[in-house]
Amino acid sequence: MAGTSPRAERRGRWTRTAIASVAIGGLALFVAAEWSQVADAATLLVHAEPWWIAWGCAASVLSIVLFAAVRSTLLAAGGAHLGLGRSSAASFAAGAVAASLPGGGAIATGYMVQRYREAGADGGLAAWTTIATGVVAPSVLVFITLGGYGVGGSGLGDHPLRVVVPAVAAVALLGGFFAIAHSPSLLRRPAEACIRVWNWVRRRWSHVTDADLVDPGIAADRFVESFGSVHPGPARWASAWGLQVLSWAGELVALFAAIAAVGGTLPHEPSGWGRLVAIYGAAQLAGAIPIIPGGAGQVEAALVVGLVATGTDESTAIAASVAFRLMSHWLVVPVGWVCFVALRRRGADLPRPPDS
Repeated sequence: MAGTSPRAERRGRWTRTAIASVAIGGLALFVAAEWSQVADAATLLVHAEPWWIAWGCAASVLSIVLFAAVRSTLLAAGGAHLGLGRSSAASFAAGAVAASLPGGGAIATGYMVQRYREAGADGGLAAWTTIATGVVAPSVLVFITLGGYGVGGSGLGDHPLRVVVPAVAAVALLGGFFAIAHSPSLLRRPAEACIRVWNWVRRRWSHVTDADLVDPGIAADRFVESFGSVHPGPARWASAWGLQVLSWAGELVALFAAIAAVGGTLPHEPSGWGRLVAIYGAAQLAGAIPIIPGGAGQVEAALVVGLVATGTDESTAIAASVAFRLMSHWLVVPVGWVCFVALRRRGADLPRPPDS
């Protein structure tokens, strides 16, 4: 198998170095500008209530397991079976890959597609499950966030775009998915284009002959036929959506635990809880397209801004955001790599360029 060129390797190293430099530089500037608040936040973290931290970690783990259940539920719509244990381990591993590696999101997606294929899914079902999961999760998050804005009374009349833009985006996302599911022939040209690119990659990396390549037209027809054969019923959709709501709820519990652990005050009225839900949703959406692996800094910054805007003092907001991300994200990464190694010993590895 041909490796990457020295020029591509140098470009990759420069990219990683630039990303790391921006992240470290931004963090250093923030710490220098807000040193007293950061020092106070560090003190709050050191003296955080362990029971609240334990509850937050448990809620974060449950959130990932529930998301794995969403994947298994959608995959089963096409007749493939991925047990909850293996799906959970794969979800932890994929999360670690996404959080740790540049371009990790794409690599993690390929990793999960391989797990779907191992569970008996063909290319069409694996693609359908990937797309369906990618639609259900953000759509539920958008609607939860909008619900939080509504209950929290966050000045929706003064800022209508806060509601209109994400609502339109969510509806468009759902509408686009169901249009494709109803008329999978819409995917034929994109699928054929992707196969042509894949053939080009194989020629470049593996130096195969045209006789070794798949015919784009025939392969695209098979893909569309397989994609269109998946017909989940209302009960399965309801199950997937319900599990996804519970998955996001698990992370919300982790945020509430983080605030309480560092001495913050939890709301006593529905509007306060609504504002926290809206802050959480906005922060997660801010990290949806990570500039650096794991969206490091983006979610934390959005949480701090939101919590301070609702009256939390800056030190407590910083401590709560860091505690939440440690529980829900960064402390999960080591667990994910343990799962990755365990699955790798059973033959589950990262996707690689073709060698034949």
